[in-house]
Amino acid sequence: MTSKLAIALCTALWLAIPVAARAASELVVDVKLVLAVDASDSIENWEWKLELDGISAAFRSREVKDLIAAQPHKRIAVALLVWGAAYQGADTTGWRLIDGAAAADHLAAEVASYPRRIGGGTAIGEGVAASLRMIAAAAYDAPRKIIDVSGDGLESTPFTDPQILMPEARRMALAAQVIVNGLAIENEVPDLVDWYDENVKTGPGAFVMKTQKMENFATAFKTKLMRELLPEMSEKPGTERLEPSATKPIVLGSAQ
Repeated sequence: MTSKLAIALCTALWLAIPVAARAASELVVDVKLVLAVDASDSIENWEWKLELDGISAAFRSREVKDLIAAQPHKRIAVALLVWGAAYQGADTTGWRLIDGAAAADHLAAEVASYPRRIGGGTAIGEGVAASLRMIAAAAYDAPRKIIDVSGDGLESTPFTDPQILMPEARRMALAAQVIVNGLAIENEVPDLVDWYDENVKTGPGAFVMKTQKMENFATAFKTKLMRELLPEMSEKPGTERLEPSATKPIVLGSAQ
């Protein structure tokens, strides 16, 4: 190897170091968040639309955009994952990097028009397991990993096909250090929040909330999302059993 070639190679390697460092830095986000949404047969088409519209409205809101901008890295990774019957698998947008208002608006538009391709039973454990696989495979690193489960029913009991149920899914989440929070929609199952509290909520600081009407899903989801984006709120122990409208508003920089 000539001295000129050696110098050229050393120079190229030296110049590549900052680029590689910047590329690695771009993969760090503050939160990896999977929105695991119920599309089982108990969710009618108009209710499905309310779920998507509620998620979309939250990401369009100034409050949520401000919370994302206030994160240390000013960006989060979000994926919509739709679950229903175990045999149908899960449907997902894939990961979306939210690093500003434009990206949040783009996600909101994508979610609002997302087609419904899933139905059948209420395989919550399968939905959580699919969410965990997404988090493990994501091309992002994050100090906080959260699965946000919303649904209106109890987990279905499998008849023939093998299925990951919530007890196993919770063990998987704990092993992966992933928080699982829940939003129980109590329009069909009274006290569903109690079942979510005992069977869905997983990990330190995990919580569940409820709404008794699907028409209030947007308010409930936004309140829940804002709590998840505030570390001092999301790490607070306990279960919120009140309707979101009855809770105190979440203020940027406030833990209550």
